[in-house]
Amino acid sequence: MRARAVIGSGFGDEGKGLMTDYLCAQGAGVVVRFNGGAQAGHTVVTPAGDRHVFSHFGSGTLLGVPTFLSQFFICNPLFALGEADELLAMNCKPELYAHPNCLVTTFADMIINQRREEARGAKRHGSVGLGINETVTRSEALDHLKITMSDLWNHVPLEDRLSEICRKYAEFRTGIKIENADDMIAHFIRMCEKFAAAVHPLGIQQCEDPVFEGAQGLLLDQDNKEFYPHVTRSNTGMKNVRTLCDQAGISDIDTYYVSRTYLTRHGAGPLPGENPKLKFEDNTNIPNRWQGTMRFAPLDTDALLRRCHEDAGGYSSVGGPKFKLVLTHCDQHAPPCLAHLYANGPTRADISTTPRRAKVA
Repeated sequence: MRARAVIGSGFGDEGKGLMTDYLCAQGAGVVVRFNGGAQAGHTVVTPAGDRHVFSHFGSGTLLGVPTFLSQFFICNPLFALGEADELLAMNCKPELYAHPNCLVTTFADMIINQRREEARGAKRHGSVGLGINETVTRSEALDHLKITMSDLWNHVPLEDRLSEICRKYAEFRTGIKIENADDMIAHFIRMCEKFAAAVHPLGIQQCEDPVFEGAQGLLLDQDNKEFYPHVTRSNTGMKNVRTLCDQAGISDIDTYYVSRTYLTRHGAGPLPGENPKLKFEDNTNIPNRWQGTMRFAPLDTDALLRRCHEDAGGYSSVGGPKFKLVLTHCDQHAPPCLAHLYANGPTRADISTTPRRAKVA
């Protein structure tokens, strides 16, 4: 059984959806989401011009490839159901599976997240306000307030748990209770029931020919001390993929690190080499309340190769790199120092520039 992994090499927004779609067009049994949650935004445009920004569902969905949310994924029933409706409107019937240990984000986590981020003022961490960190923090700190997919499938009563999160826990985290929460609790429970009915339990051992689709990028990994606290609450590189492959008995993994031909950052935090004069069109990462405006910098190819090699584990036993490098957005900006990449990175055959599904479908 083969496995392929798509990893963002920067601060996210590199083109992981494009590459996942490309690999799925070559044949795949399932797309495995191995980190993050609803904050992902992976854009796929079909040869016919249909466009979707994937959040919960894998970027192979428009090709009919099912999605498995691993135990490292954080589910948000409200956002997942909304995305499912969008896909159904495109005449696409998404197929979704999940691990029983997936954490579940509540509406209260999002409210708490947004209050805390707003209170930071100019010292914002760069959160998108969808409660990812709050979900993990709550679940790790107070086991009796943790909510998982297993709870939803087993119809565990959630009223008391949600009430405590909205009142006592919200006040502990922000100093303010979530008032008049009864209607929100009732609505959220109804959506959880609907989500549980639409998602099927699965384990990684049941996944054939998986494509592992990462969210965010290496520079946002929760263990990245250089950019802390402006990071995400998950491991964005190969760490989770290796764990899942070990569980599935998979030893052969093709890893694709994706980068634009320039560096981007959408949200608070440092951007090495940031250049306000650089401007590129981006229809997905539009200016918004939480992340502001997309920022750009030249791509440091030495730093790019260094972090890819480090995440991939260096070199293979035959002396070559353990990964393939994919450059996207080449139509916007000339690929930087390709000769340098050829000499110091993957072989020529391992470098792709902006793959298009239309060429391989």
